[in-house]
Amino acid sequence: MKKILVPTDYSDCANSAIDVAKVIATKSGAELLVIHLEEVVPEVAHVLHQTTKEENPHHVGQSRLQLQTLVESLEKEGLQAKGVFVPNEGNQSIEDFIKPYEIDFMVMGSHGAKGIRELVIGSKTQKVIRRATVPVLVIKHPDRKFNPKKILFASTFREEVSKPLKEVVAFAKLWDAELELVFLNLLSHLIEENEAREMMIRQMDPMPDIHYSLNISETNDQEFGISNFARVIDADVIAVVFDKHSGFTRLFNSSVAEKLINHESIPVLVMTL
Repeated sequence: MKKILVPTDYSDCANSAIDVAKVIATKSGAELLVIHLEEVVPEVAHVLHQTTKEENPHHVGQSRLQLQTLVESLEKEGLQAKGVFVPNEGNQSIEDFIKPYEIDFMVMGSHGAKGIRELVIGSKTQKVIRRATVPVLVIKHPDRKFNPKKILFASTFREEVSKPLKEVVAFAKLWDAELELVFLNLLSHLIEENEAREMMIRQMDPMPDIHYSLNISETNDQEFGISNFARVIDADVIAVVFDKHSGFTRLFNSSVAEKLINHESIPVLVMTL
C-alpha cells in the first residue's frame, strides 16, 4: 500500500474516513491523497437562475482554503499528504483519479442510503465502488483508534477470487488480524460441507503466513448471511467482492456489496474482480 485516496466534502462523514485513513497511512507508511470535487455551476446555469458570477468564485476560494488547511494539519501530524482540488461541472468522478495518481487503496465515508432513497438513487459510495479498480474501505462512524483484529471475508468461492483474496490477506497482515472466511452455501445450489471447505482451502493455499478460519453459512439471503455471521463472531471489518462483470450465471450477487455499505455500521472493504 503506497497511495491512499480519501475523498472529502468536509462533512463529519468524510472526517471519519480521514481519521481512519490517517491510522492506515501511519501503519503502512502510505501517502494520503485528499481530493475534493467542488461542484461548480456552469455559466449557462448562472444566466438561467440570474445569479452573479462572483458568488461561485468566493465559495470556491473558501473550499480551496479548507482543503489546504486539512492537508497542512495532516502534515503537522507527520504524514505525507497532498491535496487535489477539482472544480467539477458534473463530468468527473472520484474514481477517475485512481489511475492518474497511481492509487492502490481508497478510504471513504458514507451515510449509506435506505428506503426510497436507496431504491431511487442509491448512495454516492455505491457509484464509486461500481467503477473503482482498487479496494475501497467504507467508513460509517468515527474511529481514531482503528485497529481491526477480526476480518470477515465472504464469498461463494465458486468463482476465482485470488486477486481480492490477496488484497484482503495483505490488509489483514497489516493489522496482524485473524481472517474469517465465510463460504456462502446457497440453499438453491447447496454443496457438501467438505467440498466447500476444500474450495476455500484451495484458494487460500498460495497465501502463506496468514491465520484464518473456515466457516460455512447456509442461506439464500446473502446479505443476511454475511451480516448475521459478522455479528456472531464480532467482526471488525466485512470484506466482500464486487464483480463488475457479473452476469446471470454468477452465484454471488454483486448488489450484496452495495447493500452492505448502505446498511452495515462496521467498516466494509469492497474489492473488485
